[in-house]
Amino acid sequence: SLVWLEYDAFLDSGEQFDSSAAGRPLRIRVGEWETLPGLGEKLVGLQEGDERLVRLTPPEAFGDWNPDAIVTMRESRLVGTVPLEDGMLLRIKTNTGLRACCRVYRVMEDRVALDFNHPLAGEPVTLFLRVLRVAPPTRRPIAAVR
Repeated sequence: SLVWLEYDAFLDSGEQFDSSAAGRPLRIRVGEWETLPGLGEKLVGLQEGDERLVRLTPPEAFGDWNPDAIVTMRESRLVGTVPLEDGMLLRIKTNTGLRACCRVYRVMEDRVALDFNHPLAGEPVTLFLRVLRVAPPTRRPIAAVR
């Protein structure tokens, strides 16, 4: 099924970190959407007009925080003129052309530790969902919700 949703996303602190109000409704093909892997099963049975509060555990949301995603390197290997600080977000490009976002985990005397975990890894997430439309699976293009 294809499901069109409006949503508001919150952390346990009550901080809202995302909302469909900032853009268009979210369209999810149930079972094929990997951004929040636990969301698909929570949508089963919902119908147009339904509203639901859904809580996702870290593995269902952005994953558990993984210490193996911390990479330590010599600071001199990073190109740029901005001084690095703990917590700073970086966009990097490797020698092979791969692009990634990471957070400066710790700046040491001649090294820097970079955290490649998702910024919300390890955090449970609460979503307030409003179902706009549900369409059965089809091979034909589905018209967008306006």
